[in-house]
Amino acid sequence: MKKLLSNIDPNIWLILAFSIFAWGPLLTPAYFFEAHDARHSVFFLVEFDQTFRDGFWWPRWTPDFAFGYGYPLFNLYSPLAFYAAELLHLVGLSLTTAIKTMYVLATIGAGLGMYVFVRRLYGSMAGLVAEIAYMYVPFHLVEIFVRSAYAEYVALALIPLVFMAFTELIAKPTPRRVALAGLAYGLLPLTHHTSFFTFTPFLMIYILYLVAAKARFNIKSWVTHALAAAGAGLLGLALAAIYLIPVIAETRYIKVEQWTSGSYNYLQHFVYFSQLFEEGWGYGYAGPGAYDDFSLQLGIVIFGLAIFAVVFSLYRAYPHRNTALFFMASTLMVVLLMSPLAAPLWQILPIAALVQFPWRLLAVTAFTLSVVSGSLIPALAAVSYQPSAISGQPSATTGQPSAASAGPSSFIIHHSSILLLVLIIILGSFAYTTPQYTEIPAWAETPLAVINWDRASIVDRVGMVSATDEQPQTSPMEAQYLNGEPLTTAAIIAGQGTVEMLHHGGASDRVRVVAAEPVTLQFYTYDYPGWRVTLDDQAIDYRAEPPYGLVTVDLPAGQHIVQLRMGGTPARTAGTIITVAATIIIIGLFFWSNVR
Repeated sequence: MKKLLSNIDPNIWLILAFSIFAWGPLLTPAYFFEAHDARHSVFFLVEFDQTFRDGFWWPRWTPDFAFGYGYPLFNLYSPLAFYAAELLHLVGLSLTTAIKTMYVLATIGAGLGMYVFVRRLYGSMAGLVAEIAYMYVPFHLVEIFVRSAYAEYVALALIPLVFMAFTELIAKPTPRRVALAGLAYGLLPLTHHTSFFTFTPFLMIYILYLVAAKARFNIKSWVTHALAAAGAGLLGLALAAIYLIPVIAETRYIKVEQWTSGSYNYLQHFVYFSQLFEEGWGYGYAGPGAYDDFSLQLGIVIFGLAIFAVVFSLYRAYPHRNTALFFMASTLMVVLLMSPLAAPLWQILPIAALVQFPWRLLAVTAFTLSVVSGSLIPALAAVSYQPSAISGQPSATTGQPSAASAGPSSFIIHHSSILLLVLIIILGSFAYTTPQYTEIPAWAETPLAVINWDRASIVDRVGMVSATDEQPQTSPMEAQYLNGEPLTTAAIIAGQGTVEMLHHGGASDRVRVVAAEPVTLQFYTYDYPGWRVTLDDQAIDYRAEPPYGLVTVDLPAGQHIVQLRMGGTPARTAGTIITVAATIIIIGLFFWSNVR
């Protein structure tokens, strides 16, 4: 054990220590339910837990949305981050504590991932600066303490690993590296679909840059590296097929326009130049114009370090300098895409509406600026010493040593000055690590939290499926939720009879119906692809009853057991098969060299 600990990179311990200032506020018994998504980050897990415990290993339906009519949330919203939190809950943590713990792990994971990636580019000291910048860049802190965007925050921890995997792959294509790049990329859409949308174009451009730098004018090398990258990308998409294929095929069965219009319309959420450098810190929401109630800044300290890095790198060349310039140019391009000047481009991109908020691209600048900040270290070394004296980690594109330093003077730059830079970065953002603490009410970890959310703003929050003619304002179950009573999720709407609830789960209901005459039974559940209704264990047809599109069946007289249960669809079956196949291929490629 002692030998194992001694072999760990000492900078890992520094990363763990410095990360405490970012996640330390989570150690209090309180939470911050006034943050934008804080409540539903917890009650999404409430819903996930119910469906998971109901026997659905891949939850798709959530039972309590729309006043109890339900909603196919996890058929549309990437579930992987909630799987991780569910595991923590199953071992004994409360739902809120599980989410808070995942925030801690995601913060540390983001730092470690960025360290590994930038160490690969520029050396360990540059990696240390970059990982601190990434953990403390203001938008990263906005994501947790202002927005509390749980899945998006977890996805930010994956981004450096995705770029690291493809950097290694282009440097030397091997079956194992194809597997690792495909795995890393596939986890991204499974964790957060919007991060997948926003980072994929940038990743493709980065891969093109790497291939061009590596292959230059060698056509055979171009083909080899391009095929390796394309193979890894397709493998990643196949790994995520269990989510991607159903979301593509079945999104049309909801009223998707309610999540892309009004306050969700991207035209209201562009970032103005002045906002990129405003140091104010608010906890409100963004809206039209240049005066939003939360910070959209790049981070003046981190941006300043990036500028210095670019200036010094232009002063004297060093190995892999062009990568720093690439990431800085990418930053400027993303800033332009977030500005109102890019409105015409957003209007012609069909996927733009699903991104909802152009300022979400600040996640990309958080990543790119952190990489450029780390490049300041080899840039300083290049200015201070002859290029021939510079050595370190291999370059991602050429395989040659990158710009770390050597010699006693380098030791001074890489330790005392580095620690000073790290402290400056932390102090520059330390004031932003304070959430608005709130108590954790008992109902916050129950289905009542969803109902309270619906009641707070019916127009913006009550989801509808395509079979819904008008938005529900309440339901027959609302009073039961509010009074803490057991739910009755079905009723006879025509004919005489009684209904007894036998089971209510996350994605299934079972009732006993006793009828002296033919009756019509209605489940208080939205119609959506996958529902199966059985009468005494025999499948029967159902219809969507207006105005809300509720599942409704006609029953003969007598005593019957009627069950409603979410099942598969062709899209879900195809997605599952492809994901299983991709998993087998990834495992096979990873161990390919061992098998040979």
